[in-house]
Amino acid sequence: MNTLFDSAGLAIVAYAEVLADGSSVATNSGVTTTKLGTGQYRVTLPANKTQDNARDLIFVTPKAHPLTSSPLSHAVDDTDPANKDVAIYGGSPLATFADASFSVIILRTIIPQ
Repeated sequence: MNTLFDSAGLAIVAYAEVLADGSSVATNSGVTTTKLGTGQYRVTLPANKTQDNARDLIFVTPKAHPLTSSPLSHAVDDTDPANKDVAIYGGSPLATFADASFSVIILRTIIPQ
C-alpha cells in the first residue's frame, strides 16, 4: 500500500501537544517541552532523533488564545538539531509574544541526499 507519506518521502520524527505553561500532554519519541519566556517555547528531541534543518519539516498549530480575539502566528528556529524553538505571537501588533497552547509535528525526509 502506497500512502501519501510514502510517496512524498516523509517520516514522522516527533509530535507534541504543548500547553501554554510549556508542559506537554501528548508526546512521542522522548520529546520534552519547556517554556523559555512569554510566548517562547522549546521542543527538545532526544539524541537519537535530532534533525538537521535541511532535512526536517516542522508544522506548528497555535490554539485559540483565551485573552485576545486576535489571530495567533508563530515562528520556528530549528538551527539546532536537538532544540526547536517556537515563538507564538498575538495581539496587536502581531509582534507581541503571547502564551498559547500549540501542536507541533516534526517530519523528516527519507529521500537520500
